[in-house]
This record gives sequence, C-alpha cells and structure tokens, in this order.
Amino acid sequence: MDKFVIKYTVILSLILGAILGLLAPIPYVGGVMLFIVALLAAPIVVLYLIMDGKLDLTTPKDSILTGALIGFCADLTFALCYSIIMVILATVFHYTPNFFLTAMLTHSPIWLILLFIIFLGILCATTNAFSGFATFYIINFIRDTYEKQHPEIQNQNNNTSEYK
Repeated sequence: MDKFVIKYTVILSLILGAILGLLAPIPYVGGVMLFIVALLAAPIVVLYLIMDGKLDLTTPKDSILTGALIGFCADLTFALCYSIIMVILATVFHYTPNFFLTAMLTHSPIWLILLFIIFLGILCATTNAFSGFATFYIINFIRDTYEKQHPEIQNQNNNTSEYK
C-alpha cells in the first residue's frame, strides 16, 4: 500500500470514530456505536474506499493490516470524543448516561484512562483485522461468482490484457 491510501484510510477511520463517539452518549445508542467501532469499522471504510476506487485489496495481508489500522484509529477518536462529551455532561450538566464510565472518567488519573483507551484500541484493532480479513474474502467470493455468471466480462479482461 502506498502513503496516499494509508492517509485516506486513517482520515476516514478518524472521521468515523469521531462521529460514532459523538453519538455514543445517547442512551441505548452507545452500545450499538461501540459494536460498530469494535467490529464493523473496517468493513465500512474498506467498502467505501473500494467503491470510491482508491483501494484495491490484493492480498489477505493487506486486508488484515488495513483492518487493524482502521480499528485502532477509529477507536482512538471514538474514545477521545466519548470521554470529552461524558466529562462535559457530568461536570456542567450533572447528567450521567453511564454512571460507571462517568465515575471512571471523572475520578481516575489520566494515565489510567490513556492505558484503558490504548488497551481498547488494541482490542478494536484485533477485531477489525479479522473483519477486514473476512471482508476481503467476501468481496473476492462475490467477484468470482459474478465473473462465473458473466463470462463475457472475463473474456474482455483477457483480451485487453493480451494487447498490452
């Protein structure tokens, strides 16, 4: 992968994590947002980049590394946005949608919170590496099935590659 693709991947995963982190303090929505960040961030970003034509996963190793990068970056911005909003809600408005996390964020030392965020980032990187790997194989399965149903497309690709 080149630096251009890595830059796009990081920027999109940071944006996705920030959006999900902003929506997470809403009651009953936070669990869904955490699930999306923990497992579905890589397929969302990978599918977007493939549909946009900026990413082409050629090997399983690329899909695993891309998924891990997306998971870690999305979790960092998710945790940062979520933590800031929770502290603001607790100190300014005296509102706590999740009492345990609010107490942990307001009364724990900063090094412990950073350690927890990094641990959660590694966990999200691992799960998103797997989901990126699964996305790679699902995309290849769909591509192969489509090419078997439409052999004229494969013949066109073979004919154009012979003339190069």
